[in-house]
Amino acid sequence: MSSEGVSVSHRPDAIRICLDRPPVNAFTVEMLRYITAVIDGARADPRPMLITGSVHIFSAGFDVKSPAPDARAVNAAARECVTAVQQHPGPTVAAVEGAAVGLGLLIAASADILVVSRTAQLRMPEVALGIAGDVQPLRRFLPDPWVRRLCLLGEAFSAEQVHLESAGAAVCEPGTARDRAEEVIAVMGGVDAAALRQVKQRLWE
Repeated sequence: MSSEGVSVSHRPDAIRICLDRPPVNAFTVEMLRYITAVIDGARADPRPMLITGSVHIFSAGFDVKSPAPDARAVNAAARECVTAVQQHPGPTVAAVEGAAVGLGLLIAASADILVVSRTAQLRMPEVALGIAGDVQPLRRFLPDPWVRRLCLLGEAFSAEQVHLESAGAAVCEPGTARDRAEEVIAVMGGVDAAALRQVKQRLWE
């Protein structure tokens, strides 16, 4: 199984999923299903998983201009992808540059470790599109007042503005998110993989 717009590499230290659909890495249903299949297929793999976008942007969310099945199929594919990231038994890391919008933000916020450029723009435009999405992933890093402003008004904020660092995200200088995420992967490489998984499962209990 493969999908245009997503590249996957299996290296000794980690599994890397890269969103690569110019110009803004907007998701299609096929991309979402492929990412879900990759993550589900790696449930027994001891390596950490790194999710990145291109150098200039993580993702602008779902591509509303792309031909797609009915809305139920789109919502199901999005929900299953977010759930796959959240429930993956191994540690997950997301590296965000440029912008993480809508579904892109939900997927990034679903990772265990969020590495984000301080100038990265975070936005949930679903209200303007008449879409009611699951905002639970946002509450892992943002207090409710920020979640309400993002979701009810569709405003855009930088990672620095919403104080993501104080919520546990690794906030870095623009252009360095992927390098910083690779440092996180390197740290994980120095810890027994089975122990990492056990700790993650305990954190979820």
